Amino acid sequence: MRRPAGVVVAAVVLGLMALMGIFGGLVSMGVSIFMQNNPAMPAVPGMRAVMVLVTGTTLCFFLFCGWTAIDLLRMRRWARYSILVIGGLEFFFCALLSGFMILIRNTAPAMPQTTPSPIGMQAMFIVIGAFYGILSLMGAWWLVYFNLAPVRSAFAGAGQQVLEAGPGASQGVVAQAPDGTPGWRIVIVAWACLMLFSVVGLPMVVVMHLPVFLFGVVVRGTAGTTLMVALYALMLYMGIGLLKKWRAAWYAALAWQVYTVAVFVSFLVPGVWARLMAYEQEVQGRWGLAFTTPNATAVIDERPFMRIGMVIGGIVGVAIVALFTIALFKRREDYLGA
Repeated sequence: MRRPAGVVVAAVVLGLMALMGIFGGLVSMGVSIFMQNNPAMPAVPGMRAVMVLVTGTTLCFFLFCGWTAIDLLRMRRWARYSILVIGGLEFFFCALLSGFMILIRNTAPAMPQTTPSPIGMQAMFIVIGAFYGILSLMGAWWLVYFNLAPVRSAFAGAGQQVLEAGPGASQGVVAQAPDGTPGWRIVIVAWACLMLFSVVGLPMVVVMHLPVFLFGVVVRGTAGTTLMVALYALMLYMGIGLLKKWRAAWYAALAWQVYTVAVFVSFLVPGVWARLMAYEQEVQGRWGLAFTTPNATAVIDERPFMRIGMVIGGIVGVAIVALFTIALFKRREDYLGA
């Protein structure tokens, strides 16, 4: 069956993005492993191992994107679902980053410069925001295009297989492809994959013993590490359970939505914001975040970004909770039966 032109274009674009990401991942991996006294790496015990793990995970993601691009050209049905998930993630995160870059352009701290810069800091944030905006539009294109009826039909037709009846048989039996995955199911699959992907941050939590801020309370030491391990274990269980359609995972995911809303509401309690700022300064001091040049050193102050980030995060968080809750109820028969 002839491939639609849009599928070919999307596969080529995704393949190029995958190649650039793989190349960048390999370079970052090499720098993380072999470069000593890396100024971009905070002097924190275990940070090199954490950087290698994060870079390796990113590299695996771009390898998966490359695999998806290849199977789009082969008109594999799973590749359509895959690019829908990739497009949704790209649209969401790049749109969020684009809006954040544009909003903070006036609050960005001035960096020390040894030579005049041809472009101002505000213009730089606008350029970065525009770049993420273009990537977000690309993800939106994939979401819309691969949900068009002709494209779905093309992949469904390519999924049909002719099974030979036997040696010497003149006719085959056409096996019809199963019905496509409903849109709300794809939302749940994407959410489950995000939870599974987030588990890669567990080694960083264990190695660095960072304090945990939860409901206005800072939990430190072994208690904080134990709490984060428990949360990551729950996310791992929900990710696997939502993919395998476990009944208990559906209830756990619903409870997770309640927990997320409670976290958002806790920031409305008087005094919680001040404690969050103190917590951020503590973590910043532990990481040693600073921008250093031969003539000056500037500590990165995150406070100008925090309020804007919290507002954007709150709005986006409410939207995500609503989206995932609707998806859970729309597909509840997958977990609870008819």
